[in-house]
Amino acid sequence: MKKLYTILLIAMLALVSSWAEAQNFDNVNIAEASSVCSVAQDERGVLWFGTDNGLFAYDGYRTISPSHHLTTSTPHHLTTSPPHHLNTRIHSMLMLHDVLYMATERGLMVYDIRRGRFEAPSGSTHGEMRAVTMYGGRVWFGGAQGLFSIDTKSGAVRTESARLRNVYSLLATKHGLLVGTISGLSLLRGAKNQSIPIGEGHQPLVNALLSDGSAAWIGTEGALYRYDGRHMQTVSVLDGNSVKALAAHGDMIYAGTDNGLYIYNKVTRKVTHALHDSRSPRSIANNIVWAVFGDRWGNLWAGTDLGVSCLRQSKFFNYTQLSDITNTGEGNCLHLIHRGTDGRLWLGGTNGLIAYSATRGFMPDNAAELVWFRQSSPTHYMSHNRVRRVYTDLDGRVIVCTDHGLNIYNPQTRQLRNVVVVDHTHRYSTAWAYDIIDDGHGRYWICSYMGGVFLIEKQRLLAATTPVVVADRHIAKQLQGIHVWQLAKDSKGRIYARMYDCGLDRIDPATLRVEHVVGKDRLVNALISDRRGNVWAAMDGEIRCFGVDKRSDRSFRIAGYGGRPADMLCEVEGDIWAVMGSDCCIIGSNGKSTRFVVPGFRPLAVCYDPVSRCVLLGGNDAVVSIGTANVTASPSHHSPLFLTGLNVDGHQLATDEGSPAYCSEVTLTSKQNNLTFLLTDLPLSGQQPCVYAYRLKGVDRTWQYMHGERLDISYNALPPGSYTLEVRQVDGLGEACHEVLSYGVTILPPWYLSVWAKALYLALMLCMAVWVTKFCLMRRRLREEREAKERIMQESAARSAFFDNLSLQLKKPLASVFASVLDMLHSASDTAEVRSLERMRRDAVDMNQLVYNALDMQQGGNTDESAAKTAVDIADFCRRAVDDARSKYGRAVEIAFRTDVPKAYVDVDVMALQLALDQLIGFAADNRSGEDAVSVGVSADAEKVSVSVGIPGLTIAKADMPFVFNRYYSPIQHSDPHHLSSSPSQHTASLPLVHELAERNGAQSMVESDEQGTSVTLVFASQNSELNNSQSAQPTTLVQANVSTSRAQNSASADARLLAKITEAVEAHIADSEFNVTRLQETLGLGSKLLYRKVKQMTGKTPVEFIRHIRMQRAALLLRDGRFSVSEVMYMVGFSNASYFSKVFQKTYGITPNDYSHG
Repeated sequence: MKKLYTILLIAMLALVSSWAEAQNFDNVNIAEASSVCSVAQDERGVLWFGTDNGLFAYDGYRTISPSHHLTTSTPHHLTTSPPHHLNTRIHSMLMLHDVLYMATERGLMVYDIRRGRFEAPSGSTHGEMRAVTMYGGRVWFGGAQGLFSIDTKSGAVRTESARLRNVYSLLATKHGLLVGTISGLSLLRGAKNQSIPIGEGHQPLVNALLSDGSAAWIGTEGALYRYDGRHMQTVSVLDGNSVKALAAHGDMIYAGTDNGLYIYNKVTRKVTHALHDSRSPRSIANNIVWAVFGDRWGNLWAGTDLGVSCLRQSKFFNYTQLSDITNTGEGNCLHLIHRGTDGRLWLGGTNGLIAYSATRGFMPDNAAELVWFRQSSPTHYMSHNRVRRVYTDLDGRVIVCTDHGLNIYNPQTRQLRNVVVVDHTHRYSTAWAYDIIDDGHGRYWICSYMGGVFLIEKQRLLAATTPVVVADRHIAKQLQGIHVWQLAKDSKGRIYARMYDCGLDRIDPATLRVEHVVGKDRLVNALISDRRGNVWAAMDGEIRCFGVDKRSDRSFRIAGYGGRPADMLCEVEGDIWAVMGSDCCIIGSNGKSTRFVVPGFRPLAVCYDPVSRCVLLGGNDAVVSIGTANVTASPSHHSPLFLTGLNVDGHQLATDEGSPAYCSEVTLTSKQNNLTFLLTDLPLSGQQPCVYAYRLKGVDRTWQYMHGERLDISYNALPPGSYTLEVRQVDGLGEACHEVLSYGVTILPPWYLSVWAKALYLALMLCMAVWVTKFCLMRRRLREEREAKERIMQESAARSAFFDNLSLQLKKPLASVFASVLDMLHSASDTAEVRSLERMRRDAVDMNQLVYNALDMQQGGNTDESAAKTAVDIADFCRRAVDDARSKYGRAVEIAFRTDVPKAYVDVDVMALQLALDQLIGFAADNRSGEDAVSVGVSADAEKVSVSVGIPGLTIAKADMPFVFNRYYSPIQHSDPHHLSSSPSQHTASLPLVHELAERNGAQSMVESDEQGTSVTLVFASQNSELNNSQSAQPTTLVQANVSTSRAQNSASADARLLAKITEAVEAHIADSEFNVTRLQETLGLGSKLLYRKVKQMTGKTPVEFIRHIRMQRAALLLRDGRFSVSEVMYMVGFSNASYFSKVFQKTYGITPNDYSHG
């Protein structure tokens, strides 16, 4: 009975051992989702997880929630809605040429990976879908409402079976389509539906279907079955488990259940059960497994209720926890790995030294024989837990250097004996022993922190029975420092000593002469000897090889680490491995070099194990092994690098052109300038993970190196422009040599920096430049015009002054001659003499008219000179003037003369009076009506003498009477009651001239008008008159009445005075081009509205038009005189622009100034 119990116990232990075989998983957590229900892989190797909260991609470094567009499709139409996240449970997925068909809670969904768009096929909204597969050239999907299929090209959906409801799984076989439903298994072949019984009685729910090429595997709620088309066999070891998912790889069937993951060997029929262990982060994430998937590299993915777990079959390196080696939970930070000549492997660090036999690899042959040497161990004592070096000498003896001396290993007793070596003064010792070396001449060389280098005969040290031994020789003062870290021996037997801080010394073993090969200004971080006897030293930014002689010395510059030295060196099958952080740089003996990275691991020790042909990297509580056969320097054997996503401002970018991962360039707006490029080299593929350097053309001038775990490249606040991201593979020396990725990015400028905006700015600048140029030219022209105007005005003023003076000088003698001639005519009796004097008088009259026309007319009658007055018989004077007019007009104009006094003397300017009478008679002749006679009459009384000119038929309105003496007023009747003369004729200024004559001679002027005509009268003070007695009283009364009437009219006419002031103001500033209405208001002290109303009322023109009218009138007078050029006249009337002056003049008179002056 006891024997039977022992046999049963051994069998149970063997079964438990087979079931509990350790499985190490890599777990991936998805922050936005919990349950992973389905897994698929696209053509590039990226994995896609269907979760309870939508779709996620996994590139080996990160999970990516694709920012996508949802489209509703009909066979011929697509409409796009704004981007959003598809938060629904995805039960099953089928990948076809980067198009993902998903059975979801919302029905069948289609995701185009390249375009980054979701599509909901028309007619696919048949409730929840749970299974999807490819069969007969169509995609079949099933759910609660039945079984359906969709054409992959047109997107047309049709119903295949409405009877097969609650479909949970589908499998395409050569015999037909297997359909797993809630009520069992069916085979659909064409239109036939055959039920396949599973066991007896009630049919179970079929969750999963799998084909391994020879049979179908059926996962139900309670068991796993194998069906070869005839027989249904159960896999008893899985009875009672709800099999939710199935996958196959080689001879293995992987079954996901509610009780973890089962791995069933079809050949041996053994089962391995993977369960979640809360104590181990390497166990499966959760026991509820919804999906099982095998990728193209043989890795198994298990979608659980808490993320996804990966059981990796293809690995570039193997990560082994220290607990898997020691079978204990104790840790050790490994700084040392050593393979002894006896097949033992030594692992040392901060928590003692681990030793075990490993003849088939680096794992212990027998875990029970593993020994852990520690200071606190009662069975395997060591002097200190901090191990610096384990060394096997030329005779196979093992010596351990610790922070408390040397520990010599005894293989028979498997114990360590502690020895401290001191110099002869006992001042320096190997209390901190860092390294030891056998020089081959029977001596040990030992280096120590704070001790220098000690030499001792091997036999003395090994045979020592005391814990302290005096060294044979001690070297300290000759060295660059007493803190010596490491020793190495070259092929000549010379000893290299690496200082703890800086510097490297070489010691001749025969003479003990010390040579400083590297000064104290250089840090040496590692030192080794290769199989050929060369010594390699890792220095800042350089790896140097010291050969047999100086000609054999070599140096390799290491880029990409900013001058940082390598942490460790190791010779591996003739190559030199330099470990720098997580990077491993390999300098090949064939001249080639390569570099790869060990992501997620920080090596602290390196050792080549010839037994397993692996490089062992020690770290914190773990060992990483890298098979040398997996390492290659050829870029074609490395894993590809590509873009898996582009984050803009922290969010995944989706464009109308498609997914950025499948584009070679992308165009962004000015605000989308914070970019993160998500790259992957598919670390799960098992290929060599390379080191990469990148630069963004337009930003980076040098290559930037990526040494971290995640291949993310970020740039923030990029200015608008075109950029190209270049990524290159880095060789062993850190040179960016092989381009693996090029991606273009264009950031558009903001609207105010766009091409159109710049064009607008350029146009504005050009316009501004043109405007400034024109402004400068205009200022220059205005300055030149102003200078020319000043010059012309000065010349004109001088000319006018000359003519004024000439006129005055001519008029005085002419007036004297004229008065003398008149006197002589009164006293002459001889007819011949009278005729001669009359000719002289007429010549004087003609000369007076000539002087006026030539010298006085341009002054407008505004002469200020004091004229000489002469007593003249006004009656005779007027009679002779009438005679002159009769001879001038002949029979064309009848002129009547009457006088009631034979003689009447007045003091008057005879020359001005002659001109006034001549102008007034001419005015009357030009404006009379019909054939009526013009009358000229002289009347006198004791005090006054009146000269009147009657104009028959000319009627002046009563409202216009106050303005008749304004030189710019025309008394001719027009439709406009306030007609201003626009065409100056020879007699236009007759009435103003009469008025000015009266004012200069102390006389009075007045105008009377009725329906019969108009009478213009001049009243002079009488000097001596011969009156007719019968008429002497009446004229006096009449003249006084007329005079008083005229005075009353003049005094009552405020408007006339205002108009006179306006005219005087304009004439006073007529040459000022800047004189305008505003200046006129300031001069008169009137408001703008009052001035406008008054001028408009009096003249029928606006103030601007009235000012322009006066300027034109004066210009016409000056041009008609012919004494000034057009330019001079233009400046004299206040114009600065010739073309504008000509335009205004032509508009006013219908003729150009030049033609007018010559007309």
